[in-house]
Amino acid sequence: MVFKRRDKLHWVETLRSYILPRAGWWRTLKYLGHRLRRIPDSPTRIARGVAFGVFISFSPFFGFHIIFALLMAKILRGNLIAAVAGTAIGNPLTFPFIIGAALKLGNFLLGRDPADHDLKRVGMAFREAFRGLWESFKGLFGLDYTHIAGMKDFFSEVMLPYFIGGTLLGVIFAVPAFYLTKPIIVAYQKLRRKKLAKKARKKQPEG
Repeated sequence: MVFKRRDKLHWVETLRSYILPRAGWWRTLKYLGHRLRRIPDSPTRIARGVAFGVFISFSPFFGFHIIFALLMAKILRGNLIAAVAGTAIGNPLTFPFIIGAALKLGNFLLGRDPADHDLKRVGMAFREAFRGLWESFKGLFGLDYTHIAGMKDFFSEVMLPYFIGGTLLGVIFAVPAFYLTKPIIVAYQKLRRKKLAKKARKKQPEG
């Protein structure tokens, strides 16, 4: 490949670049904003895509945010590229706050103690859940016992409040994301059309 790196990054460096991009998160977000403004689509579809990406970022389905954002954008007529860009709100720097807020809100709405979970325990619960799923998968082929029963507590104590709280927070953040993004795209596209029209007039020969 023409643009393939000659020196493959060590996995530690790859992880570091994901958590802390070389250009820094502020410059990375500015670049994403610049790319959003230049998407050749209607402001409504672009803003809708961003809102879908933001909404999905508050869900507990880690590893599938981009896929679900693309599905929502495809079904509900949002811009696909904008939907992917919108998921940037969920990143290693913001996830601790998103997870904590979603769990507290979800537990509160379920009538439970909002302080019942801390991030360390949640992380351990996710690891145990994935391990249980893997053991269950192996059990289907007679390699080990299934652990489906052990997943019940995980879904009840973690996934349910996370899903409820994350859904509400997703709506709370997605709606402003739509109404903030749309006028910015409208203004940028108007300015761009004016600049292109001005360049076209300059290229016209004088009669």
